[in-house]
Amino acid sequence: MSTVQLPDTLRRVIDRQVTKGHAASEAEFLAAAIQRYAEALELDEDEIEAAADQGVADVEAGRFELIAGPEDMRRLRAELGATLDQLVDGTAER
Repeated sequence: MSTVQLPDTLRRVIDRQVTKGHAASEAEFLAAAIQRYAEALELDEDEIEAAADQGVADVEAGRFELIAGPEDMRRLRAELGATLDQLVDGTAER
């Protein structure tokens, strides 16, 4: 196994995410981050354009939620967290 030296700012990000329970360990966090980065690199221009077109269509159809301030953001994060918990538990409605 190799050792990678990270700047203190990145170490703090990783430590914070592990402390919050978003990853079981530093290695797990880094593996997930690298996987997501690799997947993002593989997106081609057509996929990005299709995703942008879908986003525009959703906004035009009214399928969006306006985040007007910190309280809206807190509420949305709480709702998303609850949905993720339900998905993990297998109790989410599909």
